[in-house]
Amino acid sequence: MAQFAQYCFVTVTDQKALDAIHESESSKGSFRDRHPWLVARELLELANTNEAIVPLIFVVEPEFKLSDWAFVRDIDVATYSGQAYETRCSFERLRPVNPIFEELDSLVLLPSREQIHREALEPIRKYRQHLDELHVFPYAICETPAFVYTTSELDTSN
Repeated sequence: MAQFAQYCFVTVTDQKALDAIHESESSKGSFRDRHPWLVARELLELANTNEAIVPLIFVVEPEFKLSDWAFVRDIDVATYSGQAYETRCSFERLRPVNPIFEELDSLVLLPSREQIHREALEPIRKYRQHLDELHVFPYAICETPAFVYTTSELDTSN
């Protein structure tokens, strides 16, 4: 059985794009960005090595509300002419975010490994920075939120 990675990816899209995915016959989708998601690809490969699954959470513009989420299948980064990039992130079936978690600050940015290690070893207060509009572009790496952990379906084959 798969486990969740401690991190997730968060990106911005518009409602029209999400509606098109919801209306398609395939329950799977993809997202394209002109920014190279190089670190996200590395983290996905690490999660796959550890047999963990990584969530992708969508924020809808212009409201900046969490809308839907899915499990990431693949991240492909292509380079054109050595300067232009295109990232394609493929994902499983979209799931709605519960309305009580729609606010952007429901998510917290993933702290550094050093911060997590220090919190584990030293008697210090945990510090987390909530996600905001400045940190969500082109994508953010956040701690996997509770609403993902509490999903009743871990089946990523749909």
